[in-house]
Amino acid sequence: MTSREALRGRLPGAVAALQALLVLGPALGPGVVLAYDMPWSPDPRWTPFVLGLDTPAPRAVPSDALAVAAGWVAGAGMAQAAILGSILVALGLGCVALLVELAPSTGLAGRLACVVMAVWNPYVSERLFVGQWVVLLGLAVLPWALRSAVRVVRGTGGARSLLLACVLAGMGGVNAVLVVAIGVLPVLLLASVRKGESRSRVALAAVIATLVGISSAWALPGLASDVSPDRVAVEAFAARSDSALGVIGSVISGGGFWNTASHPEPRAQPMVALAALLLAVASVGALARHLRASRAVVVLVPAVLGLVVVLCSAVDATRPAWEQLLAVLPGGGAFRDSHKLLGPWVVAVAVGCGLLVARSARTLPTALRTPAAVCVVGVVVLLSPQLFWGLGGRLDAVEVPEGYRAGAQRLSDLPKGEVGLLPWSQYRRYSWNESRVSLTLGPRMFDQRVLFDDSLPLRGVVVAGERDHAREVSEAIAEGGDPVTALHDAGVRYIAAELDTGLPVDTRAVRASGTVVVDDPTLLVVDLGRGRGAPGESRGAGVVLLGWMVTTITALLVLGVGVARRSRRRLPAGLLRSRP
Repeated sequence: MTSREALRGRLPGAVAALQALLVLGPALGPGVVLAYDMPWSPDPRWTPFVLGLDTPAPRAVPSDALAVAAGWVAGAGMAQAAILGSILVALGLGCVALLVELAPSTGLAGRLACVVMAVWNPYVSERLFVGQWVVLLGLAVLPWALRSAVRVVRGTGGARSLLLACVLAGMGGVNAVLVVAIGVLPVLLLASVRKGESRSRVALAAVIATLVGISSAWALPGLASDVSPDRVAVEAFAARSDSALGVIGSVISGGGFWNTASHPEPRAQPMVALAALLLAVASVGALARHLRASRAVVVLVPAVLGLVVVLCSAVDATRPAWEQLLAVLPGGGAFRDSHKLLGPWVVAVAVGCGLLVARSARTLPTALRTPAAVCVVGVVVLLSPQLFWGLGGRLDAVEVPEGYRAGAQRLSDLPKGEVGLLPWSQYRRYSWNESRVSLTLGPRMFDQRVLFDDSLPLRGVVVAGERDHAREVSEAIAEGGDPVTALHDAGVRYIAAELDTGLPVDTRAVRASGTVVVDDPTLLVVDLGRGRGAPGESRGAGVVLLGWMVTTITALLVLGVGVARRSRRRLPAGLLRSRP
């Protein structure tokens, strides 16, 4: 291998690691990052919520279990930093790997443009802003899974690596699985309808079986609960315009997330938005031109399909049909945030950007190729400057107060009983977290069943929660009832009030309701002395246990087959021959 080839192979990895450091920045410091949907517990604990016993549709399963397991090994803060960093590095390198699979002759300039475009885009920015690392996990796995699918279609590889990718996506739960599924399944499905494509048919069946099995930990409880999204929920999670180009232009350029608080300010500038749109269209166009006569052209299908689905769920003319589909589709609630299905389009843009730069570089004199590549990479970064250094410091690791952690441990050690959590909202602005919005830490830190308000307040609308028990408390409070009394009537054993959250709590009423067992400036816990189990507790536990068993067995089977085949290849040839 020449020095030039070595550089071409190693430099993209170095750039991927460097940009992960630049993007995460303060998130890599001591402590944990708490941001919107990423309430990372500083004390890894197998709570009922982590195991999926607290909710009818356990969307944080098994991703929270992955965080706990990694925390046990490396500590919560280091585990979080390693997971987030690995996701960004794997995303950049995965897109480069897919690019090389589709166009092996792509030079260094194209590979560097691809690795940068994979991360510096509004899709990654907006998901990081709200802490949805599981969606980004699915996005990071997607290009590797697509590369394996292309090899299956071409007949140059088997399905083992594809199944391993599905298992890894399964660790992120429902959102990660859907991002990978919409990318891989159409590719294998289209290939399998061709004559003589038995390899693709077998791979398709194996992938479906793996995805079903690895998803059982969250899918079985979700299906058993029969939770379906209503019209308000579907409309609330529809894509929104995050630029001057409207919702269609925003989505095509990789943005348009439903949470308007996450929208990057630079995209409000017409020139920035237009440049991002033109670059996305040109990149996908370059990919289409390169693949037009190749069997691998099927990788464009999931990109276009995801784009169409996101736009159909966002446009007023087609949204009612999408709402009707999710209402009758089993587990339809998993699709209410349809914007995540834009993942294959984002990967296609990154790969196409690499091809676009590589083709442009070949038309330039040798002396100008490197400066031109640097300029293109610079433009990509300048289109999403908000990603730099933890989204401007928003992703900042903090230390959870020792008093809160000690109180959580004390509550976890008490006799088992349901905990009513106050303030009656699932979002907090902890002062020690610089008042950033985040989900409550309680369910992930209290080793008890926790009853909390699981409704989702958005701008101008509230998406109803999925727990009937919690909804009864919400209705009592909405009718003017006292939160402490409402929880008492709901039959909880303990009341835990998180303090200094930016939300009011009547601490006097809490103290008067029972025996104080934790009294800290950050956490107040009282024991009411009695309580009943959560409704449907035993039935739900059985379904959850079954789901975990199927998921675990699926993962072990796929990993076991992979290890066995690798070990067999490493054995000397003589040991594999039958003895007489």
